[in-house]
Amino acid sequence: MSRMNKGFIMLDSLLSVFIVTYICLMCFSIYKTIEQYEKSYINYQFNSNDRYEEIFNTLIVCEACEVDESD
Repeated sequence: MSRMNKGFIMLDSLLSVFIVTYICLMCFSIYKTIEQYEKSYINYQFNSNDRYEEIFNTLIVCEACEVDESD
């Protein structure tokens, strides 16, 4: 093999390594983004549930209504 062909092979393999590395980093960052979204959504559900419980607990207890069933 001549020197020129070895250079092309090295450049080709280096380019392949960069492409594979970029794809792996992109997949990892997408995974981390989805994981962070799920954690924040679960946290949001717990916080909103706590707020609704507080609202329900502050409501005045009412007496049961009497229903007239003569109709």
